[in-house]
Amino acid sequence: MRGRRSSRFSGIHPEGSMPVKVAVKYCGGCNPEYDRIALVEEIEEKLEGRAVFVSPGSGDGEVILAVEGCKTACADLSRFEGLPIRIITCREDAHRFIREIEDKSSR
Repeated sequence: MRGRRSSRFSGIHPEGSMPVKVAVKYCGGCNPEYDRIALVEEIEEKLEGRAVFVSPGSGDGEVILAVEGCKTACADLSRFEGLPIRIITCREDAHRFIREIEDKSSR
């Protein structure tokens, strides 16, 4: 699937260490099928202590969370080349991302 780069990324820290820095990149929102901002707030809440959310322009992101409003997933992610990218196009994608962070941070 587009944007599902490497299943591993260095942004996951061992349990008890620093939280992973997640940079959130939103699409333009021309055809949103769900409330993207509310979903990111839910992700932040569920990953409290395991992830810190940073601006995509900060250069601090260890993983890019591309939050797209629909399955078209048209946001330009080219400036994040070389970084792990997870694309969220629905609530189920968000729940998979949460599980991934939880699983890797509990090792």
